[in-house]
Amino acid sequence: MTKHNVFVCGATGTQGGAVARQLRAIGWEVRTTTRDANSPAAQALASIGVKVHAGPWSDTAAIESAMTGCDLFFLNLVPDMTNPNGEIQDAKNMLRIAKAAGVRHIVYNSGIHFPEQESSAYAFIQLLYQAKAEIEKEVQAAGFPHWTIPRPGFFMSNFLVPNVHMLYPGATETGLFTMAFRPHTELPMIDPEDIGAFVVAAFQNPDKFHGQAVNLISQMVAVETAMETMRRATGRNIRAQYLTDAEIAEATATNPLLAIQEVLRDAKGAAALDETWGIETGTFEGYVEREKKAFEETYRSV
Repeated sequence: MTKHNVFVCGATGTQGGAVARQLRAIGWEVRTTTRDANSPAAQALASIGVKVHAGPWSDTAAIESAMTGCDLFFLNLVPDMTNPNGEIQDAKNMLRIAKAAGVRHIVYNSGIHFPEQESSAYAFIQLLYQAKAEIEKEVQAAGFPHWTIPRPGFFMSNFLVPNVHMLYPGATETGLFTMAFRPHTELPMIDPEDIGAFVVAAFQNPDKFHGQAVNLISQMVAVETAMETMRRATGRNIRAQYLTDAEIAEATATNPLLAIQEVLRDAKGAAALDETWGIETGTFEGYVEREKKAFEETYRSV
């Protein structure tokens, strides 16, 4: 098998980390940048042979140095609710550097598209994801020989630190998830390892994956099923409190991310990633079992 050099954006995070580890597992060279090359996450990457360069995404010199000689590029940026244009500018800068470096295939990790609604909650989501929509257009128009756009759904890791603190304040102390979902709401869950598997498959089969924008869903899981799965695995009293419309309107003022839950709460279930792509997706139950120690640690105070 031909080996490749891959620049992985955000390799110290959950999704980029899964991509980096799986690429190293097949013997490909992986490079990345990070603000703190001495952080535990960066050191863990270095221990498996990832070449870690110090510097933020805005550091053009660091990105150029890390990307020199790479023929593949995994673009994975964190949404900035306060400045969507900052995310777009970082993406444009990286795309320019990638073109100059001779990258042949870019995989841009975007976000799942939400069902359109006439509501203030949907308007907020549009604002949140406008940068991703713009970056998708930039990727498609950049002139790379191959491009692929995975759109991950609801991360299974959202129930673990650090994401759980942002999405469900107080849940790690009380076990109570205050939600705008309904008990029967089916979450389009994605295991980060399945994201890694999809990205690796795309790089290995560029013609098959070229020009494809694909929603990534491992399994649709009802909220109450997710609560029961975590209760059973941790032995802790993990449960959900479902807000009324009036409570949602009041709570959104201090936790605007509830708007995402409000839009999804009545959405129809979507299909998991089909066999067309050759990816064997996992289940939430399997994820919780695999990450049982992390779940026990997250909810140790409950």
